[in-house]
Amino acid sequence: MSEAELTALASRGDRLLHRLEPSERASLAKNGLRFQLASSTTVFVAALEGGAPFWLAERGFEPTELALDDPNGRLRVFRRQFVAGWVELGVNGLDRTPPGHYVVFVRAEAQDASGAIVLDPARSNGWRVARAQVGASSASDQMLPFRSMPAELDGAILLQPAHANRHDALLASGRVWKTHVVAATSPDQITAAYGAAPDRELVWTWRTRPGSPMEYLRLARPSSGAVAPLRILRSTSELIECPSVLNDPLVTRHRVSVADLEPDTRYVYSIGDGSPQGWTPWRNMKTAPAAGGPTRFLYLGDAQTGLEGWGRLLKTAAGRHPDLDFLVIAGDLVDRGNERTNWDHFFLRAAGVFDRMPLMPCVGNHEYLDMGPRLYRAFFETPRNGPAGIDSDLVYKFECGDAFVAVLDSTLASTSPAKARVQAEWLDNALAQTRARWKFVVFHHPLYPSHPWRDVPSLRSAWVPVIDKHHVDLVLQGHDHAYLRTHPMRADRRASGAESGTYYVIAVSGDKFVADQPPRDYIEVGRPRVSTYQIIDINPGLDRLTYQAWTENGRLVDELVIDKGRGTLDSRSDPPRGEHPPAVVSGSF
Repeated sequence: MSEAELTALASRGDRLLHRLEPSERASLAKNGLRFQLASSTTVFVAALEGGAPFWLAERGFEPTELALDDPNGRLRVFRRQFVAGWVELGVNGLDRTPPGHYVVFVRAEAQDASGAIVLDPARSNGWRVARAQVGASSASDQMLPFRSMPAELDGAILLQPAHANRHDALLASGRVWKTHVVAATSPDQITAAYGAAPDRELVWTWRTRPGSPMEYLRLARPSSGAVAPLRILRSTSELIECPSVLNDPLVTRHRVSVADLEPDTRYVYSIGDGSPQGWTPWRNMKTAPAAGGPTRFLYLGDAQTGLEGWGRLLKTAAGRHPDLDFLVIAGDLVDRGNERTNWDHFFLRAAGVFDRMPLMPCVGNHEYLDMGPRLYRAFFETPRNGPAGIDSDLVYKFECGDAFVAVLDSTLASTSPAKARVQAEWLDNALAQTRARWKFVVFHHPLYPSHPWRDVPSLRSAWVPVIDKHHVDLVLQGHDHAYLRTHPMRADRRASGAESGTYYVIAVSGDKFVADQPPRDYIEVGRPRVSTYQIIDINPGLDRLTYQAWTENGRLVDELVIDKGRGTLDSRSDPPRGEHPPAVVSGSF
């Protein structure tokens, strides 16, 4: 088929469904969920109006007069009688049409949910067992409460799907793509990150086409102008499949972890096939300073769109400040996190920086789009030391010199109060254990927004008490697409100074902006429609932190100095040309 024909076919799930082979259609009709019944019983499937799975009628489910409501809309109920044994149900849909996942009710004689059914762990990812009642959630990973419950379903066994999995079978994604950056035999998309001990461990990742022999990393330490070889390590590899990328549907990601390094030491490395001549040119990468040492790092808000301009900003920052220890990005690295062409463009524009500076990413809501952060997890490495029950690729901590940094997943927390509490408890414990003098927390959704109407008050109530308890110095965020720095805040109020409060920052590094930034009494510096990078410099000898926000053309947008030794604070914000300084206004939040 031509690209145009494939694009038309990918625009709607029903069109694609009609082109499937019978065996493919049958597979999709039974590979969504599998569970075992202890006895014969009735199984009900409730699906949103207009989004009922195609297989219901084919599998013998009959419509009923029953209906119920959750925040996504009205769900219609279908039923079928099953004998004891295994029950297999199909996928939720083939395109983005269903705003929610179908839900399953089992009306068994024995209402002990633990004994009446057994979920197949291999085919029940994200599914949970609960009791059906008004107020119960139609999803396992966020609160989507039923507003009504028919008497016939009240008290039944409820199988809750993960809302994030509603598009797991997204075969009709809207269009097909051709990447401009096809994977080759030679490596690209080279990045490094800190390992479990940042001053002694680095983790490299890179991409090749499948079958490439470039699966080794060679590490050395420069000595008197020469290169002193240390070791050669073979990578572990994973195939990443993206069928919608017509000209490059399958790539290989490689990973190598190198431990037992020296703190604050610059190493050189190259990637190759293990032969004497088959290596890339040397590049350099530095381990983190030892505990208590000086630290200087780069913080960026959302890249997301305008990646060509974002790449210039990134390279400008790295060129002006060549002694940076690491880079942190506060989520929404790309616009559509499960379309690989977005990532190909992102890595292309970061070439020359990511391969020379450890990258410590944060997941945003755009990385979750459609199928959860599947590609994000595949592309990035983190220290993997987060809380139990939450993906450690998404929540983690590390220390660099005199800085402690915790990275949280606000997308997950904003949809699940339970997951927000888990992260809060983990953060509380991590902050209590660190001996670092300066403390930073990074996540995507801001606690004190710059956006005209967006807000997530549940995050404030869950996380601000922990941030206040341990006197975090800076909270670094994104999402709202307008620069903001608060006054020092404590207990949702303006604090007397940096010695008692926390600064919350929102930044954007791409070209997607909100049109306006309404006045709020927590804003000290506000800058709509500006793309910036931020340098955070910690000087332990002076017990001082200097924070600066810069534009690509070299304009200093905001500056803050926190001096813990003297307990003083200085801040300066230079107005852009043709603009007035931001007003510090009063009013309720």
